[in-house]
Amino acid sequence: MSNSSSATSLSFAQQILPLPQVLALAEQHRQAGRLQAAEELCRQILNTVPGHAETLHLLGIIAHQAGNIRVALDLLRQAIAADGRVPLYHCNLGEMCRLAGRLDEALAAGRQALALRPAYPEALNNLGIAHYDRGEYAEAITHYRRAIEVVPSYAEAHSNLGNALRALRRLDEAIPAYARALALKPGFADALSNRALTFHLLARFDEAVADFRRAIAAQPLHGNAHTGLAMNHLLQGRFAEGFVEYEWRWRSSELPSRPPMVAPWRGEDTRGKRLLIHAEQGFGDTVHFCRYLPLLRERGATLVLNTQGPLRSLIAEAMPWLEITADGEDLPVTDAQCPLLSLPHLLGTTLDTIPATIPYLHAKPDDTRRFAALVGKEPELKVGIVWAGSTKHLNDIDRTVALVTLAPILSVEGVRFFSLQIGARKGDILPDHVTDLAPELTDFAQTAGALAALDLLISVDTAPAHLAGAMGKPVWLLLPFVPDWRWLLEREDSPWYPTLRLFRQKTRGDWRMPVDAVAKALNDLAQNGQSR
Repeated sequence: MSNSSSATSLSFAQQILPLPQVLALAEQHRQAGRLQAAEELCRQILNTVPGHAETLHLLGIIAHQAGNIRVALDLLRQAIAADGRVPLYHCNLGEMCRLAGRLDEALAAGRQALALRPAYPEALNNLGIAHYDRGEYAEAITHYRRAIEVVPSYAEAHSNLGNALRALRRLDEAIPAYARALALKPGFADALSNRALTFHLLARFDEAVADFRRAIAAQPLHGNAHTGLAMNHLLQGRFAEGFVEYEWRWRSSELPSRPPMVAPWRGEDTRGKRLLIHAEQGFGDTVHFCRYLPLLRERGATLVLNTQGPLRSLIAEAMPWLEITADGEDLPVTDAQCPLLSLPHLLGTTLDTIPATIPYLHAKPDDTRRFAALVGKEPELKVGIVWAGSTKHLNDIDRTVALVTLAPILSVEGVRFFSLQIGARKGDILPDHVTDLAPELTDFAQTAGALAALDLLISVDTAPAHLAGAMGKPVWLLLPFVPDWRWLLEREDSPWYPTLRLFRQKTRGDWRMPVDAVAKALNDLAQNGQSR
């Protein structure tokens, strides 16, 4: 039951003000960013009218704006307990649950808002975002379209519809959704940035750059636009511009938050300093960029690496001078700290100065011997395969293939195949003639041991491909139409890994040509000892 009463008045500085006027004043303070003043007014209201639902709700919004999501959730729930009949409270609770990563609760709160007000466009939009965050893009589209039916001028819903269509790679449908959002709300930075990402996936790079720049002009601190522009520059080999823009990634909504850094290292002299390097993002990124650690050591730094647990043993074997802490462990005291993927920028990397001394990682001798015994000494070519990466990767829908797609490769004679795939996808059934090594791959040190026993790895863009490249093993990499930035455009080789050969899609979503090219090259290698 609501405790709201228009008859209630409060005393402020010798003035008697009606409660609604005090609430309105608190809201004015909140909108102006004067959060402490807004909170103080709300607390005074609650002292006079304990459990006042509208005030509890406003306090929750203030706490959210101040960055205290836990307190905000508690206050929103108190408001609903005081008066559960207000759709707005449930709608906002759902959005805060979503922001806290509690997606099931977000959906439940959003549905309750709709039960109270079926044609509630903001609740429909927020439900769509929650489904989007769960990877349920078709459900998200349904809710966005319903929101647009209720309010055709709802620019945010049109933009979000574009996002869900893009996630399903219905790119030609996404572009008009963004265009409609921009027609309704010119200078809408989110819509510009998201349309730019769609242009990027369509390889319409000039249009992508133009939209990224428009988004930044409209909202100079737009992290997604800066990060997207960075990806565009880097993919085209413009490293100087790209790595500078990539420092905006901490403001991106699609990448992990910035690690704790009390004294960030910004490229100054490292001699005599104890420097903590934070791994970030995926396993492949850590394998790729740990090549920079020896460069820092050469500059006189004592190094500590905070990295993912499954990589600890692998990196420790190759860099015994490196102190390593795993995620979740206490961080040591250091003079300065730096994210791993900032090192290319801080060390001035260009295409011509990529540190590509290979190998910089290797297997332990015991693991090499163990996997050599498992693989055997038969004379056939020994080839590893990996066809899927992490489902959490932003570009997983493009880079992963179904196992059946590799059938032309797996039918090549004179080859023994070994699966290094961890986490096979539903419906993938390993053929009888492919040996599954996955049960033996308990961490990346074991994966290195398996790779050491093989002649070649054929893989999509995943961490094992990076590891094989770092070890100097031959890798044939299957790449989507628009690949991750580090593989650049058009070329068949990689300046990062000299032993890689790149096989690219020529048409979006069509793996037949690169798979057939790999199958032909593999047949040539197996039959004639020639890879080209």
